[in-house]
Amino acid sequence: MTMLRFEPRWFRSFRVSWAIGAVAAGSGVVGCGGGASAPPPAAAPIAPAAEAPPATSAVAATAEIGGLDEREAEASFRASLDGLQECVQNGVERLEYMGGSIEFAVKIGADRHAASVWAPQSSLGERSTEKCMFEALRSVTWPAPQGGLFGIARNSFEFEPKKGSPTPAVWDAGRVAEVVDDVHGTLAECGSGELDSMLITLYIGEGGKAIAGGAASDEPLDDAQIDCVVEALLAAQYPRPERTPTKVRFRL
Repeated sequence: MTMLRFEPRWFRSFRVSWAIGAVAAGSGVVGCGGGASAPPPAAAPIAPAAEAPPATSAVAATAEIGGLDEREAEASFRASLDGLQECVQNGVERLEYMGGSIEFAVKIGADRHAASVWAPQSSLGERSTEKCMFEALRSVTWPAPQGGLFGIARNSFEFEPKKGSPTPAVWDAGRVAEVVDDVHGTLAECGSGELDSMLITLYIGEGGKAIAGGAASDEPLDDAQIDCVVEALLAAQYPRPERTPTKVRFRL
């Protein structure tokens, strides 16, 4: 059995979003030459005490997005690797030349589970594989958010196509622009949402027929809506490629 070569490449070792709650008071600014910090500004006159504002609930005072323990978040990504690899192996059985990169964003709640998972960037072009990978990330335990209701972990992976598989040709987005414009009415039927933020990857085969497709979005979108968009784009007729398969990426 031919095994897929799986090579996760940690983006800058690990990349995670952090929320800054406040800047420490009294911090100075140091110049490029390493000199002393600038003197603090003169104190403003003391104003009369104002009436205290009404108390707010603890929930209202808590930031929505907090931080995450970097080492624990990296361990959670590593714990998902077996599941991610299985998703890719199954994807290659459906589409042997599938390859590319994918960036994951995982929004984590206080229960240490993924509240939502999405791909801000993906060039895999195989929706079933992308969704399978989301489930692999949902199956692991994550660090609890610190200083907020949620934390967001991000990481990127790259996958090489199966050895010996054909290398797809590449089109620029302009080659399919007219077709995409023609199906915008159909895409609108998929429901409301930030469709403009979706990045689509398609493989085009013989006769201009789309073989497979995947999607990425800047923000989490409803899975059913993304499925609807990808299916509508797969059903469209594209120009005949000079060589098959041909890969194309475009924003809606």
